[in-house]
Amino acid sequence: MSSNISIRPLTSLPDQDLGRMIFDKTWAMDAGTEITPNLLQAMIHSGAYLSGAFIEGNCVGAAFAFPATTGGLHLHSHMTAVLDKFRDKGIGHALKVDQYKWAKQNNYKEITWTFDPLVARNAKLNILKLGVDISAYYPNFYGDMPDELNAGDESDRVMASLKVVGDAPTPRTAITTPDKSALLIAIPDDIVAIRVKDIAENLRWRRSVRDEFVGALARGGKVVGFSANNEYVVQI
Repeated sequence: MSSNISIRPLTSLPDQDLGRMIFDKTWAMDAGTEITPNLLQAMIHSGAYLSGAFIEGNCVGAAFAFPATTGGLHLHSHMTAVLDKFRDKGIGHALKVDQYKWAKQNNYKEITWTFDPLVARNAKLNILKLGVDISAYYPNFYGDMPDELNAGDESDRVMASLKVVGDAPTPRTAITTPDKSALLIAIPDDIVAIRVKDIAENLRWRRSVRDEFVGALARGGKVVGFSANNEYVVQI
């Protein structure tokens, strides 16, 4: 993480608006907002997590999480976003590490979140840099999404699980020579670029990866890593 990045809680109403601005710019819609001000205030007041990443006093990223009870009490991270021009600078990772430390301070033993299995950048962050496990695959989890980023696609998501056991998440190394017995589920380098140019090609990738993933998990498969060739490495 660059030394000029700072992370801090967003608790006041003006600060909460900074976080909402990040989410609304990331998942832009013709009308409405990702989360209304009154609901966000109620959740923050009731113990939810909201933090912002700042560079030279400007908010360039934000993360939001709330308590959840499915499968036992844990923290569920719903949104983490970084403005386009500030991506690939370690800001998303810094927000997740801050969230991890907050979870530990507040006695959470696990953090979960969903991410799109076709987005290679997110798979690398989650599986390699943060060392998450994949606990489930949910076809079209959110249904139709109205934002520009996801328009026309189906909202498949995998559930990431991160155990809070040490002072920081434990990263993994990309697998360069997968075991011959492993199943490799390939994804494209940049599904977002494909989606913009050819939604039909995007959906072909979506359904192919869905079939492979769901079938592998149904057979007891476990994601053990991510390869240097943009492949989920699944041991069955």
